[in-house]
Amino acid sequence: MADGIDRYVLSPAATWSRDGDELRVFSDEVLLVRHCPESMFEWFEAVSDEPAGLPAPSGSHVDAIVRTLLRLRLVVAPFDRSWHSSAWRNQVEYFAALGLDAGAAQERLRAAHVTVLGIGGIGGAVLAEIVGAGVGGLTLVDGDRVALENLNRQYLYRRCDVGRAKVDAAREWVCERLPEAEPTAVMETITTSEALVPYLREGGFLVVAADRPASLPELCAQACLERGASMITGGCGLRVGSSGPLIRPADVPAFIASRQEAKAMAGAAVTPMAASFGPVNTLVGATMGRDLIFGILGVSARTTSHRVQLLGADST
Repeated sequence: MADGIDRYVLSPAATWSRDGDELRVFSDEVLLVRHCPESMFEWFEAVSDEPAGLPAPSGSHVDAIVRTLLRLRLVVAPFDRSWHSSAWRNQVEYFAALGLDAGAAQERLRAAHVTVLGIGGIGGAVLAEIVGAGVGGLTLVDGDRVALENLNRQYLYRRCDVGRAKVDAAREWVCERLPEAEPTAVMETITTSEALVPYLREGGFLVVAADRPASLPELCAQACLERGASMITGGCGLRVGSSGPLIRPADVPAFIASRQEAKAMAGAAVTPMAASFGPVNTLVGATMGRDLIFGILGVSARTTSHRVQLLGADST
């Protein structure tokens, strides 16, 4: 075929059915092929039971069908199934359905290092997503202790954790979920870029989920610029949350300039909003986690930040 792949499997995100001479392939949408050649039905029957894949059928009546299947990623290249006995079986299949080299993608996540600054409602949600995805290198930075009023939204913590350092309780949670990880816990409140630099890795990633001081995004950007790390930020308001984008080291100067321009126009709140609601923290954190994971994998995504609608305008 034109893409250089000579064997294919049915996408893990797709199923198919036959009704007379009509072929239907189901994924996010349904592909309907009327008067489908018998050779295509035979191929679907065979490839459904062959994890190593089979060459696609060819011929004047099927080439267009095969091209459409490839364009819609309803059939993909064979992928690494050695992960089928691991916790990431379904995720590897998801990556394969996206058209990635799925086994290599999972290995990249295992080898990645992420520093999570702030293990609260948003940071804890991001942490849950990246641990679930199998990110193997973690540094957890937070200067707070678990308080009773945290429990409405910070789901890593239990009532018995009240009074403990957040990073210690979060580290225990990570080790239970991902025993092969060796997270580093740092109980420290970061107020300067110099204090943050030692906790970043060259080529690593930073999640900015703390909300103090007001200049935190800029000082984090400076630290990432020095260490060659990428960063993602997010936050919650009352009706609108923000997530991302993932900022690569080359984009840090533009990010800092945009922050300074925004502050000059609108100013910056010295004290963050005290009100909080668990689902909106989780929504923003999950969005950040998704974008971070895709960023680690090099999956193309929009470079603009996400505005997450948290509450309908007519709700009051």
